[in-house]
Amino acid sequence: MRTVAPQILTRLSRYRADDLGPHAMAILTELQRASAVPLPLTIVTLAAALVDIVAHEAAGPSGYLDGAAFAYAGNKAALGWLRGRRNSILHHETPSDGLMGEGDAADWQITDAERALSALLDYLEDISIVDDGY
Repeated sequence: MRTVAPQILTRLSRYRADDLGPHAMAILTELQRASAVPLPLTIVTLAAALVDIVAHEAAGPSGYLDGAAFAYAGNKAALGWLRGRRNSILHHETPSDGLMGEGDAADWQITDAERALSALLDYLEDISIVDDGY
C-alpha cells in the first residue's frame, strides 16, 4: 500500500494544535496520526470534519475572525469535493470509486487522502492558521 506523500505529511506535521479550539485540536491530532499510518478513508473524513469545526468552534479561529475570513478561505471547488467525498464514504447512496472493491482501490484512496489534506491545509493557510515554520 502506498503512503501519503512525504511533503504532505511534513506540511501537516507543522501545524500546531494549540492554534485551534479544543475540539479542532483533538481532530487535528487524530488526523496527524491517521495520516502517518495511513488510514485514507479516516483522513478524508477527519479533514472534512476539521474544516467545519474550525469554521464554527467559538474557542478557535471563528471566535476571533470575522465571517469574511472563512468565506474566502480555501479553494471552493476543492472544499466542495472534500465534502462530497466525505459524504460518499459515510452515506452510501450510489457506487463510488475506491469503495467498491476495485483492484486499485487502495491507490485511489491514498490519492483522495492526499487531495483531502491539501484542501484542508490550503484552507487553514488562508485563515492564517500558520505552521511552526521549520
